[in-house]
Amino acid sequence: MVGVSEGEIIFRHEELDVTLLVDVEQLGAVHVRTASGWGKAPLHVHARHAEAMFVFEGELALRLEDRVHRIGGETWAFIPPEVVHAFEVTGNEPARFVVLHAPCSGFGDFVRGSAPAFDQRPPPEYATGDPELVVLRRAGGDSGVGSTEPPKSGGAAGYAGAGAEQGEMMAGRTETRRATLLVEADELTVTEFHYGPGERGASPHVHHSHADAFLVVEGELTFASRDGPFRGSAETLAVFPPDVVHGFDNDGTESARFFNLHMPASGFGDYMRGRNPDFDQHEPPPDGGADPASAVAVRLSG
Repeated sequence: MVGVSEGEIIFRHEELDVTLLVDVEQLGAVHVRTASGWGKAPLHVHARHAEAMFVFEGELALRLEDRVHRIGGETWAFIPPEVVHAFEVTGNEPARFVVLHAPCSGFGDFVRGSAPAFDQRPPPEYATGDPELVVLRRAGGDSGVGSTEPPKSGGAAGYAGAGAEQGEMMAGRTETRRATLLVEADELTVTEFHYGPGERGASPHVHHSHADAFLVVEGELTFASRDGPFRGSAETLAVFPPDVVHGFDNDGTESARFFNLHMPASGFGDYMRGRNPDFDQHEPPPDGGADPASAVAVRLSG
């Protein structure tokens, strides 16, 4: 049976706490907790993978070649390959966030201290990535569409807290179920779901060519697996690699809010729009699919 673990502690100090959550081919992820004003990464670029982050608390500054975005809580940022970027913790409060790399590209070994194989390098003289392709999306709105405020800007800096662009609300919204597509790129999709008590999700299925992940932020989900169900409470990240049978429901008495990630995207956005009947989703195979032990379920560090 899939068990929920505590993650791999990389560094633990009162000013910086880093926990490696996931290290699989399709995704690398860390949970970071820092003191206010801590840390400043140098500008860099990834040639073959994308980077994303979700801010729970505090404020981060995302630096691009020609601008700075200040990212507040409940905000996603997505940086495509070849876009020069860096981030630092700003503001007067501690910050807490997750950083994701899709595909993983050696990120796990990088945070463990083995850097040579990781897909990261200093910015080239002539960058090829367009910073206009960076995505900032506000999550957590009661309407399920994120913020409706216009982006706020001051000089070269834009604030992406309450003013990040809204996502795309999917059709079929009800009082107990709604979905908002926040990030849609080749490497990754992020969709925010709100499920009321008892709301049914997806019956057991597999994806042959991509991984499926769930970051639970409120309430609890029950995940189905070949070896039996397990529960993912708030601040649990569950990742199901290709061909691992899985499903999910809200079996609890409270509402649940979670982010669903697909890596690579595999047309999930159009599937949600009803325009991709050939989406990579299939019934469980007769042999039971891939070993469920390859799934990852981990709590964010407390």
